[in-house]
Amino acid sequence: MKPLTLLPVRHEGWTISDLDDLPDDGLSYELVDGSLHVSPPASVGHNFAAFRLAVLLDLALDDAWVVVPAPGVVLDERNYREPDLVVICRAALNARLAPAGDVLLAIEVMSPSSVTDDRLTKPAQYARAGIGHYWRLERQDQPVLVTHELAGEAYRETGRFTDQVAIERPARLRFGLGELFP
Repeated sequence: MKPLTLLPVRHEGWTISDLDDLPDDGLSYELVDGSLHVSPPASVGHNFAAFRLAVLLDLALDDAWVVVPAPGVVLDERNYREPDLVVICRAALNARLAPAGDVLLAIEVMSPSSVTDDRLTKPAQYARAGIGHYWRLERQDQPVLVTHELAGEAYRETGRFTDQVAIERPARLRFGLGELFP
């Protein structure tokens, strides 16, 4: 059993500047309205699906954009997320943390422990931060890719794919959903 990591109590809530106080222990730390959320590392299958999607997407993007796995995205001073993948402007690659304004697309590969977060909380936060596109890859019984585009202050669903994927925005992309899974 791994030793327990003790974290300082932040009665006033956590902020972006507090992230530097967290240990480099392989866990994922995110902020939701100043509340610290801790998650274990993703499974091998989860990472495989994200990697395959990143490769396909990277080939479809123009040179101004790049796919980055699991970056830290600053939504505001008390909200910070680590999407499985983002498409970010190439000019932002030297930043330690990605400002939401430089993110074109956030992608989450849903795990059984993140259903509510990936379907409700994260899209609401990403939309509020102005991220133009959100995709959710569900891997349960029947794999599904659900795509969303920002419409005002919320996302509207633009596609739900269970077999052949055909996406026009933010990049033209065609592939079989089965290509993402071993």
